Amino acid sequence: MASNPRVLLDRPARRESILRAAAVAFAHKGFAATSMDDVAAETGITRLILYRHFESKEALYAAVLLRVRDRFTEEFAAGVQDRRALSAIAALLVVARENPDAVVLLWRHAAREPQFAAYAGAFRERTVDFARSLLQGAGLSGRLRERWAAETLVSFVFDALLHWLEEGSPGRDAEFLDLMAASLPALVTAWADT
Repeated sequence: MASNPRVLLDRPARRESILRAAAVAFAHKGFAATSMDDVAAETGITRLILYRHFESKEALYAAVLLRVRDRFTEEFAAGVQDRRALSAIAALLVVARENPDAVVLLWRHAAREPQFAAYAGAFRERTVDFARSLLQGAGLSGRLRERWAAETLVSFVFDALLHWLEEGSPGRDAEFLDLMAASLPALVTAWADT
């Protein structure tokens, strides 16, 4: 009878494993319906080991959100340096492919959970500010409601990105970027002409 050897991970690797599994569990059932037992089972560890890393479900959820928000911020900052929307979207796609469940949590779930909304809000504000600067840079100041247009562009990009993660294969990500390259200018032009 063969036994499965236990895989011993160092503390940072175990934490990473827990965060990935927690993102899956929380994305599947939501924060309120997910228990620490669910996360432990998804990770393949005991609840005791889980509590050695995170003192509560709230602390674990916050860590998942912080991790993906920080990755988004890091990649987004690199992508916006050339001041092109497509570079920023490509940077966001990299992070979304790394951990799609955490992205869903940050963008869709956290915003509706009062105790966690600030995690998503700060990143959303940064992306809206960038979109607004792009609209201003395109000479559209005063021609459309900038705040509304910037928020709408950001919502469009993220909803399209999340849908692409569900439907598109990683091998076709260039197609997603092509679709965004065609769609965004068309939206902005249509709004500016009204």
